Amino acid sequence: MKSVHVKVALALLAFLFTLPAAAPALARPATAVQPQAQSTASTSINLAHLDALSQQVTIGGQQMLIIHVYSEYPDYKWVDASGEGIACVDDAARAVVVYLNDYKQTHNEQSLNKARELLTFVMHMEANDGEFYNFIQKDLTINTDGATSKKSFDWWAMRAMWALGSGYNVFKHEDPAFAEKLQSSFLLANTALQQKIDSKYGSYILLHGYKIPAWIDGFDAMSNALLGLTEFYQARPLNVVKDSMLKVGRGLAEYQYGSNTQFPFGAHLDWNGSVSLWHAYGSGQSFALARAGMLLHQNGWIASAKQEADQLFTHLLVTGMINQMAPTPDKNGQIAYGVDMLTQGFMAVYQATHDPRYARDAGIAASWFTCNNDAHFAMYDPAHGYGYDGLDGTTGKVSLNSGAESTIEALMALQVVNQNPVALSMANVKTIERHTASIYEAEASKITAGNPQIITPTSSWTGEALYSGQIVKMSNNDQLQQDLQVTHAGKYMLSAALVKPHTLTGVLALEIGIDGHHVSTIRVQRSPDIDYLTLVGAEHPFSLSTGKHTLTVTLKGEANASLVVDNFVLQPLKEFAVFQMPNGSHFTLMHDLTGDRD
Repeated sequence: MKSVHVKVALALLAFLFTLPAAAPALARPATAVQPQAQSTASTSINLAHLDALSQQVTIGGQQMLIIHVYSEYPDYKWVDASGEGIACVDDAARAVVVYLNDYKQTHNEQSLNKARELLTFVMHMEANDGEFYNFIQKDLTINTDGATSKKSFDWWAMRAMWALGSGYNVFKHEDPAFAEKLQSSFLLANTALQQKIDSKYGSYILLHGYKIPAWIDGFDAMSNALLGLTEFYQARPLNVVKDSMLKVGRGLAEYQYGSNTQFPFGAHLDWNGSVSLWHAYGSGQSFALARAGMLLHQNGWIASAKQEADQLFTHLLVTGMINQMAPTPDKNGQIAYGVDMLTQGFMAVYQATHDPRYARDAGIAASWFTCNNDAHFAMYDPAHGYGYDGLDGTTGKVSLNSGAESTIEALMALQVVNQNPVALSMANVKTIERHTASIYEAEASKITAGNPQIITPTSSWTGEALYSGQIVKMSNNDQLQQDLQVTHAGKYMLSAALVKPHTLTGVLALEIGIDGHHVSTIRVQRSPDIDYLTLVGAEHPFSLSTGKHTLTVTLKGEANASLVVDNFVLQPLKEFAVFQMPNGSHFTLMHDLTGDRD
């Protein structure tokens, strides 16, 4: 099974946070706790816990460093990944980036040596064809059979490319002999990458009418490869590396849809099996495209990264962090890996555009680590270097486990923020007010006409997306009603999470009424292949004054028409969040969905 399929399927099993099988360092399920209030939070870098997760080993006469996968509250001792192994390339590769960052920022020779020994482990896990194994067992042998470890060009191979490219960029100057080994390993991996993408390069698959580059399946994972290619090419501009960059960058940039008001809101989607699902963790496409675009002067890639930053990412600064939208946003399962992707994406766009707003927003994104989150808890502990494993946005409960991935991603985000004064100035803000989208579950609506059927799905997972709860099957002339309490007057847009049907006769629409007056329409188009769950917006926005209002949604179509509706989303066209600065002053982030943001 492809890694991304495993990831998506396991999203259904989320207890506290999502646990993708192909990214084994993600947070481990544990008893969630209601955290106590904290008095201080800091972005200072402490590598102590990452160091404690490290173990020096000798394999085949070579000294190398491994990173233990999990570490659990309260003693934070090593915990194995059951059935997988004790350490993996996934974590070692990203730890390389953290230690190299530390070396470049502090000139700490110990960090350089740790990066060298971790890279030795990464090279040890490479097969003769450039693909990689992922896990080693307790006896230090390679797990060659596990679904999350078998030889392939999957997540771990692409992360290995990032580590190898980053390592070559540094060791070319610090240790040319070691850099030669890194170059050989990297170019072999690049050969495997080209074998993966070349046969389908330039062709497309169609899903629900969307044109998707066929040469990439896991777009999120592939962003790691582009980061590695960029690092290597910066140090040694080989044509074979540039060729890979152009192919990968084109694919990542093209798999992006939507706008400020149309789902998925400028997101770079992650998996070629769904145009209704985006997840925060691992979505490094904007990060990679902006970095690669600067190096190759690909302005279209920078524009693509900027679009996601301006639209989806800025929207998430206003709404607060989520784990995924599928298409309904899910605030449960928030993890450091997702927050780091927003932080890195904003910062890379800043570096490409020199617009300080993006550095500012990188700092706001990273403030999740310093208590500015739904749990009001610092998800990074600077005293010990813990990056905590996740939080539940609904209950405010936190997992106090601190595995390798959470620790690495927290450190990586704060390392980049600490290097920019504008970003750093925002890293300790607290959100004190939000004016943003409200979600109304269809099954909670009052039935005011007809006989809509409330259905409990057998599974919330459709194969491509997730229902947010029960669903409602509406027939022609059925009407649902919701009471609204509007706190800010202005223009609003209504969208509906609904199942777009393949079989459709005539016109099908949801007519929107406010206080008995028709104000807009959600037109439902036919899916060209099969039914699928998505979010569809109204044709026009409408005005709402402050106070109470009554919303009605009526299905209009042929006599035998029906439509499955999951929920309704009421979105102000001018949304904002108010942040309190450490000195007590306030800053308002405005996001105007009708144009550019402030």
